[in-house]
Amino acid sequence: MVAGFARTHWICDTAANLRVQGCLAILGLLIIAAAFRRWRVVGSAGFLLLCNLWCMNLGSFSGQQQPDTINAVRIASSNVLAANNRHESILADLQNTNADVIAVIELTPALATRLQDALKESHPHQTFQARAGDNFGIGILSRWPIRSVQTLQWSGTPASLEVEFDHFRMIATHPIPPIGQANFQNRNRQLQKLAEHIRDSLQTDRATVLVGDLNLTPWNANFTDLLATAELKRAASVCEILPTWYARPLFPLGLLIDHVLISKDLTYHDYQIGEDCGSDHRSVAVTISPVDQPSMAHSPKEASIPKAQ
Repeated sequence: MVAGFARTHWICDTAANLRVQGCLAILGLLIIAAAFRRWRVVGSAGFLLLCNLWCMNLGSFSGQQQPDTINAVRIASSNVLAANNRHESILADLQNTNADVIAVIELTPALATRLQDALKESHPHQTFQARAGDNFGIGILSRWPIRSVQTLQWSGTPASLEVEFDHFRMIATHPIPPIGQANFQNRNRQLQKLAEHIRDSLQTDRATVLVGDLNLTPWNANFTDLLATAELKRAASVCEILPTWYARPLFPLGLLIDHVLISKDLTYHDYQIGEDCGSDHRSVAVTISPVDQPSMAHSPKEASIPKAQ
């Protein structure tokens, strides 16, 4: 029940992020109580389990469709961990996603140089906002021409990177981890400002993709607020609950905090989580396509590659 106050305090927010683990614990209690015929405990545990499931943004069964190879674009997002020196493992993981557009979170100058050289043929359209000394560098590499680049930043928050393609835009972001009340409020402020920016700039023909390490799980009320304000949805089905971040390489010690969110004029298929590349995170990749919209593929005309400001 503490998770019900996730909007107010960072400890409650952390509890909400752990709903899957909580549900597993409650389910275990329910099974044990049933085995010993403790029916009051069974009833209480069942009620708590239903309450937790009701509050979880589990996606939907209907969002996934058959691949549209003509109009589809594959998107990948990977928090590579700034301190991770296994650059070849990172590169191999990114290449294994077979993504058309790649967002790299916690990008350092050294890794940016390596990716720029290694992917210059397959993903020649690149924009980097690499950073040394912290965990908030971001880069985007694309097969398709990038039409414009914009840095989004609000007072006291890390910068996000927005790029425009011919038929959609993508925003990559990485808020501060919500450890402590001040950082909790900082993360929420950044996501709220970002959601308002997306909502206020939505157009009927402007499909939007938001990717990155949001430091927030789908079963959190703050995630619900983000989806509602930005008018986005998860590009994942109801069954996708595998963690993308691990304190230790075990399911109960992981959280699903890396996301691909899409506007309602998009659909998705082929959601995948990557392998260990030396980071505490795993990459996320998904193929998106328009719902009754023009092709999202690039136009044949090449564009100049702008630099982030």
